[in-house]
Amino acid sequence: MTVAAGVSLTQVGHADPEPTLDDIREKVDELHHEAEVATEEYHQAGEELEDVQRRLERAENAIAKQEDKLEDALAGMAGWVAATYQTGGIDPTVRMLLADDPVAYLDQASVLDAYTRQQASQITTVEHEARALDQAKLLAEEERDRARAIEEELEETKASIEEKLSESEEILAELEEEERQRLEEERRRQEEEEARRRAAEDESRGEDRDDGSDDETDPPPVSGDAGAVVQFALAQVGDMYQWGASGPDLWDCSGLTSVAWAQAGVSLPRSSASQINVGTRVSKSQLQPGDLVFYYSPISHVAIYIGNGQIVHATHPGSPVSVDPVDLMPFAGASRPG
Repeated sequence: MTVAAGVSLTQVGHADPEPTLDDIREKVDELHHEAEVATEEYHQAGEELEDVQRRLERAENAIAKQEDKLEDALAGMAGWVAATYQTGGIDPTVRMLLADDPVAYLDQASVLDAYTRQQASQITTVEHEARALDQAKLLAEEERDRARAIEEELEETKASIEEKLSESEEILAELEEEERQRLEEERRRQEEEEARRRAAEDESRGEDRDDGSDDETDPPPVSGDAGAVVQFALAQVGDMYQWGASGPDLWDCSGLTSVAWAQAGVSLPRSSASQINVGTRVSKSQLQPGDLVFYYSPISHVAIYIGNGQIVHATHPGSPVSVDPVDLMPFAGASRPG
């Protein structure tokens, strides 16, 4: 067997032994899982960026409106400002009152007070609108800073995903075709054994599914919205996994579930961690076709339950969309959208 890059066992005083297929499988599976976790982090950051961009758009609209308010306030006192400048600081109305009759001016004190208060009110309005404009600009700049930080995070996460996938591909590239087939067979055997173990644990705790299903039988036909979801997802079986993909021929796990539920008119977030918050939470024993099933802690994988203890899901890099036992991975929760 060829030696795979990056996989070795160290023994003091001896040459590194050649890794076994189990060693390689464990390493590749570890890299794939890490890449999937990072992919979900990427989707969550993307969702956050969309929220920030929406807030930034609102902040920029607020700036435009506040500029209009400030312009109106300035226009309201433009005549007074111009007159004050031209007369050396004394408003023409005041000069007229004083020039015509100083005694009468005293009788017009209430008028002058009202006029003065009006000017003070205009100044206060301008100051208020100017401060509001500064605050709107500050808020917009804060949102721009957040957007830039998230974009940097997205780039770093993308690089991390691609690095892990590249490393796994390098390991697999050094295997002969026969070894690749044996590796995949061993992976499937391990997954099936793990699924049986988890199912047995559920049954011993009284958490077995009450649908009277048999994992070896085909899932029952489903109608309505759930039927549209299941039918769409099953139609993608055989399509390959690709991180960040949401069809039409390549998928990651949350990409498949989001597009499948779109067939029923339900919009799901892009990350599995966010999708669990849509709809009604259900237990494993309450699962019905179309329900979303989530795995690992923190949540990093999602599948669609199709009945008879089976799920359909975009599996992992290098593998196609497939139908598998619901207990294939550590169960983290389930929800029923719609």
